[in-house]
Amino acid sequence: MLVIAFLVNPGYYSGIQAFIKPPVPTPFPTVTPALLNPDMTPIVLAVQTFSPTGTTAPEVTERIPDAAPDRIYYTSDPFSYPRYRLPENMGIFGASETLYSAEEMVPFAFIEERRGGLTRQFTIPYPVWVLNISVTAERTPQYGNFRMVLAYAENGTIIDGGEILNRGTSYRMIQTSNTPLYMIISVANIDLYRINLETSRSYYDQYRPR
Repeated sequence: MLVIAFLVNPGYYSGIQAFIKPPVPTPFPTVTPALLNPDMTPIVLAVQTFSPTGTTAPEVTERIPDAAPDRIYYTSDPFSYPRYRLPENMGIFGASETLYSAEEMVPFAFIEERRGGLTRQFTIPYPVWVLNISVTAERTPQYGNFRMVLAYAENGTIIDGGEILNRGTSYRMIQTSNTPLYMIISVANIDLYRINLETSRSYYDQYRPR
């Protein structure tokens, strides 16, 4: 089982600020932020604090950079899942949803394939997240068809789904977290599809695994 370990936004982090020089000749010592992980380079932010001279000067803090999105692959044993077929009527899921959030959306996982199948199981830590689906069909776009559902791994109960005819994009907003999931995907006459799993910056920073 694939567990996505990271893991909508009141605002972005402020830009990097330069140190403020004190009004006395004695310079401040250079502050070097410690790495939380030797493989990560910290993003330096400035936070106001008091200097020994009584004037304010920035104190260096650090934020862990965003992790690269995890790739979700198909399982090699689809018939062991509680549900492995799509429902006959895909119209029950309605049209694509529209994202109104002005927040930055952060991708934390993705699926990219040319064929259909059942994904490996995965778990999402974010309380609200989005399936951002894009389908490409250049050779025979008039025949392109993409269908998918998201289901609980425990019993196969469908959470949501969608269908794209010909080619195009679709968004599905999901409010399920911390439980194993999987997708059933069927394609016909398409060149490629990609599903980005995204959440808002505020949720990403709050709920990503540390």
